Amino acid sequence: LQSLLNGLICYKPDDPIEYLESCLQKVKELGGSEKVKWDTFVSPEKKTLPPLNGGQSRRSFFRNVMPENSNFPYRRYDRLPPIQQFSIESDTDLSETAELIEEYEVFDPARPRPKIILVIGGPGSGKGTQSLKIAERYGFNYVSVGELLRKKIHSTSSNRKWSLIAKIITTGELAPQETTITEIKQRLMQIPDEEGIVIDGFPRDVAQAISFEDQICTPDLVVFLACSSQRLKERLLKRAEQQGRPDDNLKATQRRLMNFKQNAVPLVKYFQEKGLIITFDADRDEEEVFFDISSAVDNKLFANKEAAAGPNELDCSLIMDSGDTVYTEFDFEDQ
Repeated sequence: LQSLLNGLICYKPDDPIEYLESCLQKVKELGGSEKVKWDTFVSPEKKTLPPLNGGQSRRSFFRNVMPENSNFPYRRYDRLPPIQQFSIESDTDLSETAELIEEYEVFDPARPRPKIILVIGGPGSGKGTQSLKIAERYGFNYVSVGELLRKKIHSTSSNRKWSLIAKIITTGELAPQETTITEIKQRLMQIPDEEGIVIDGFPRDVAQAISFEDQICTPDLVVFLACSSQRLKERLLKRAEQQGRPDDNLKATQRRLMNFKQNAVPLVKYFQEKGLIITFDADRDEEEVFFDISSAVDNKLFANKEAAAGPNELDCSLIMDSGDTVYTEFDFEDQ
């Protein structure tokens, strides 16, 4: 596998499938995979390049070919720009790249920005239900990040990139951060005139929260639905029976719950430090939960409405089973 990758990187063939087939044929001719070395598919025929400009030194070469004019563009940089980290977006054959959309502002800075409410919580905590209720009460637009990704997967089932993302989600892992952010940005750019937008199910960890603020905006309010692990498991099993979502299988459910436990406390603390988050006990009846949420939203975003704010401290017992390790302040800073 290493040899094949080295060959692909070295030659960058127009038809990688045909190239790999030829390599496999060469393996047979050599007598099996044990005969393959790391550089088997990298041609040893490397011709020595002639000396630059008849053998002149590097210093004299640059003195001759690099203009002394201070306006020459390559003299503007003290160092080369950093190499971008490899990502799922880096294969141009997979899909359109995220760089195109990163060039644009999501919201027109000359116009009032819609109010942004993020609703987060564990899988099965009722994020979708409460987000829809919030959007309906205040006339906001509702955006489900999970639904955005699922629709994209269904509409581009033959695309290699999205086929890979579908497998990632089905196993209970988070979709690639840059892909998720790009999908959110594209959706928000379609609804720039909304008074407010409720985003359901994002962010899932601190890195996603920081990326959202850097590329889109700082949210006006974050609603966190805290729910016990046992209740989450019960709700997910029930939802799997009713809806049959591919990411509600047993293995994926266990993985998603584990990811949630690992990321929930640092994420909530991150937003607490910014004074943006309000937490609610989501183990109760959904109407009781929504009453507290609406009171808090009235108080936080609409000063003319008199209402009491909901709780803003996180009770870790609501998301941690007995025996789970609770992140300390040092753990959070280290992460």
